[in-house]
Amino acid sequence: MITNNITNALFSGIEQSTPQVAPKNLEAYLATIDKGQKNLEKIDPSIALLDNQPADSEVLAMVAAHQKQVVQSMMSSNPEDTIALTLAAGIEAYSKQLEDIQAWTEGGSAVLEPMLDMIYQSILADGVDGTEYEDLMQLLVIDLLMHSDEWGLNLTALLGNDYEVYLAQITEHFGSGLHAPYGQYDNHPPEEIVDWFLNTLVTSLTPLVPNPIPDDSLTGQILTFYNDPTNQKGLEECADNYWTDPNGFINGSDELSSEDCERLSPTLKIIILADAADKGTITAEQWDRLIMGDVSDFEELLGIPDGELGLYLMDIDGWAPSPGASGSGAGDHVETDRYPDFTGSAGIYPDDLIEVLDTFPGRELTDAELEEVNRIGDQVKMLQQTLKYWLQICRDEQMAIARNI
Repeated sequence: MITNNITNALFSGIEQSTPQVAPKNLEAYLATIDKGQKNLEKIDPSIALLDNQPADSEVLAMVAAHQKQVVQSMMSSNPEDTIALTLAAGIEAYSKQLEDIQAWTEGGSAVLEPMLDMIYQSILADGVDGTEYEDLMQLLVIDLLMHSDEWGLNLTALLGNDYEVYLAQITEHFGSGLHAPYGQYDNHPPEEIVDWFLNTLVTSLTPLVPNPIPDDSLTGQILTFYNDPTNQKGLEECADNYWTDPNGFINGSDELSSEDCERLSPTLKIIILADAADKGTITAEQWDRLIMGDVSDFEELLGIPDGELGLYLMDIDGWAPSPGASGSGAGDHVETDRYPDFTGSAGIYPDDLIEVLDTFPGRELTDAELEEVNRIGDQVKMLQQTLKYWLQICRDEQMAIARNI
């Protein structure tokens, strides 16, 4: 356990690691210790609560933040203090654990961060193929919209005045399960959308990695993915075979029916999962399976008859059956049946998508997560005692040194 390692480091290294403070700095150093001890006293009541009730991730996160401040203040006084570094590493470790667990309960962009990463990892796990190239394109768009303000990006200046039209098409009509009769929409064929994505969006944003776009963000990672010519070709082949790809809810023939759709795009997963979570039709334990799963998982857990996920989607607020396509698509294919359509518009525009992302519901913690929170609570209590002991040792040693000067 982290705290055992911290305590062992403290006990074994306290003598040689005791900071030697010059007399003129002693007063300031003792003041730092006093402040640290007072900060620990402030969170003692919260620590005491952990003995009487199940640990709460929000309370633990607050305690961890206070403990981190105490250690950081000591590190600033003694930058070479190995004990401070060890303590800081321990607090950082369980703070990150708490942050990840608590994200699920907060909703909005906080819960979407781990969700999108899980979808991304599931796509990469067995190799990218078919419409998964489009799913990655869609993930990049979603992550970009979530963080563009944080990164200080002016998307109009970077991508052009009509960028919203392209993003709207990508988030509704591209990706696994989202190929709709495209020819009727604003005369933007799939090949044009892919060309814009690769030669405008990817080309314009790539120089911004790693600053201001972090290279470990989904946007940064997928930009790197699409700078590989092999992956560009994979995406272009999706556009070339747009009408014949079976991963869309196109109900015009047996070959292109919704029953042939095995995967779901990130947009579809987000919208259907948000609706199910809001209605309370799934448990916390079922979220992971839906996030990582395919059409059969959604049908089973949501009680949807086989091949009717498209009909289910039409019942979600904001979606409706299309009026039917009146024009022809690629080649000789003519689509006349109805399919899921978002707000009757040509795509899911950024403002509408951002509203879905911002209002995404949180969920209850699973039993396994609650057990983990309680385990972290034990670590926090142990580290609280370690911090108190460490500060007292620091004070005693410095007072002894001062008397001998």
